[in-house]
Amino acid sequence: MSMVTSCPSCHTTFRIRHEELQSSRGRVRCGQCSEIFNAFDTLATLNEQLAETVPPAPLMSGAAGTLPNLRRKVSAQSAKSAKPLSFTDKAAEKVARLDRHVPAWFATVLLMLAYLAVLLQLALLAAQAAYYYRAQIAAYHPIFKPYLQRYCEFLRCTVGLPQFAELLSIEASDLQADANRSDLIVLTATLRNRAPFAQAYPLLELTFTDIQDQMVARRVFTAAEYLASNANPSLGMQANSEFTTKLFIDSGDLKPVGYRLFLFYPWSPGS
Repeated sequence: MSMVTSCPSCHTTFRIRHEELQSSRGRVRCGQCSEIFNAFDTLATLNEQLAETVPPAPLMSGAAGTLPNLRRKVSAQSAKSAKPLSFTDKAAEKVARLDRHVPAWFATVLLMLAYLAVLLQLALLAAQAAYYYRAQIAAYHPIFKPYLQRYCEFLRCTVGLPQFAELLSIEASDLQADANRSDLIVLTATLRNRAPFAQAYPLLELTFTDIQDQMVARRVFTAAEYLASNANPSLGMQANSEFTTKLFIDSGDLKPVGYRLFLFYPWSPGS
């Protein structure tokens, strides 16, 4: 079977070959009226014997090599027997999709690179979160603690005790002058860890106030200062436990009227 196409301007029918379709991707010039059109729009098939009996169409004059000139004219009677061309033909599909092959491949590569970039960013975010919140993760999910410790070996860090100040409380406190020395004040405080896991000992801030409740002095005590001499601060406050501390403070000539007591943690990565 031969392929034929019709000019939409003068309605002249011409034979056309695969090579001509491929060279111009369907765009052709009518040899009768010089109209440029897409041969795919009116492409059909015709019996080879009918196509060979018709005389050749007039050739186009002008610049050569721009668009293929249609070379054979088909009679009106023969054109009536032409059948529409099915675009399942492999050669026609290859021509029609030629422009889409390379862009589709390139778009697929770009999409894969974008997915890889997103996955890399998520991995970096997860690594940063594991570093900054390693102590909290180890406290709430002990199963991950060995992995976090190996991670810290690589980064040269440690997995310390968690520090959740909102899970600590001062159950009771009292400030009294020493009976034997008027400049010596005794602070007694009971601290409680309400977390279901051990926590680092907090800092203890003591503020002396005057009669107008204005600050006259302030001091921050570390765990090593308010714990007993035989205590080990690195073990932390045990889960759901409390302890009482007693501090002896030389107030000098301050003569405070009131006080405020506050627990807090200094923020640090992994704590």
